[in-house]
Amino acid sequence: MIDKKKLTFSFIAIGLVCLILLLVAEFLVRIFRPQPVLYPRWQYSPEYGHVLYKNATMKHKGPGKWQFTYTINEYGYRGKKIPISNCYQKDTIVVLGDSYSFGTGVDDGEEYPSVMTNYLSDNYDIINLAVGGYGLTQEIRRFYEFGQLYQPKIVILQFCGNDPTENFYHRVTEIEDGIFIFKDTNNSVDWVKQYFSKSIIQRSQLYSLFRQVAYLYFKKRHIKTVRTELRQRNSEESVSPREEFHNSLLESFAKDLSGKGTHLMMISVNGQLDGFPRIKQKVSELDQNGYLKYIEVAPWFENVENYDSPEGHKWGKKAHRIVGYKLASYINDSQSH
Repeated sequence: MIDKKKLTFSFIAIGLVCLILLLVAEFLVRIFRPQPVLYPRWQYSPEYGHVLYKNATMKHKGPGKWQFTYTINEYGYRGKKIPISNCYQKDTIVVLGDSYSFGTGVDDGEEYPSVMTNYLSDNYDIINLAVGGYGLTQEIRRFYEFGQLYQPKIVILQFCGNDPTENFYHRVTEIEDGIFIFKDTNNSVDWVKQYFSKSIIQRSQLYSLFRQVAYLYFKKRHIKTVRTELRQRNSEESVSPREEFHNSLLESFAKDLSGKGTHLMMISVNGQLDGFPRIKQKVSELDQNGYLKYIEVAPWFENVENYDSPEGHKWGKKAHRIVGYKLASYINDSQSH
């Protein structure tokens, strides 16, 4: 006959041992391999994969090294809230991008859309809809479902080297018969965000370490599956599925905005567009035909040193100040002619 007291004691003892081991592991990770912690992280969204929590103050910390604050307004984007209306007193600029435009690695007010506001506030309101980890599929959907409510005169689209891959990770925008079709993400990993993105466990160094390893593993596996499916549909083996899909999205988006009288400006994180020759060719073609204006930012950083963020992004406070000022100057100059 099972002794219930001994069994209960055994379970308690095992539980205490596991707890002690976890605490020791947490301590060791904090000391020998401290992990960046972002809290709260992203809110699960079937439409986008993830979105920012509304009315949230995100704290991004590298223990003992750096700390940044990202304040999200009630509309769910970083920066000053611009009320939605049917008529705007100023022209509006909508910014689409990922962590570089969101401003990961710089404090509130230092991200380049906010810097632009300092120089353009007399004539423009700027709405920064960028979210870390977004690709063009999410950015396009975000524009049509929310950004276009601002009736923007200008849309700034920022490219990063991981965008073509992110399009496969959250394929929430497709093109069918020349029309954008929005679909919920089929990424099975996203359920983690649904349950843990605002959990206290996000503050754990041990969890952050294993979360990053697991995230990268499942992300690569999901992307590989999508790429294989696309390549099987394509008879041209030499065509990169990532670049082909990105180009089809970009071309449709640029031509649609142009038809509506909205100016599309595109920038890239320093030199990263060069890694995708087919996309660069498409951007050049769209630029030459007047569907967008591509602005090369790399020359802005010549002879400039130490402009990265201690958090790890290539653009830190100094870089955002440069990008914001240069873009504002370009817009002012182009509108005056």
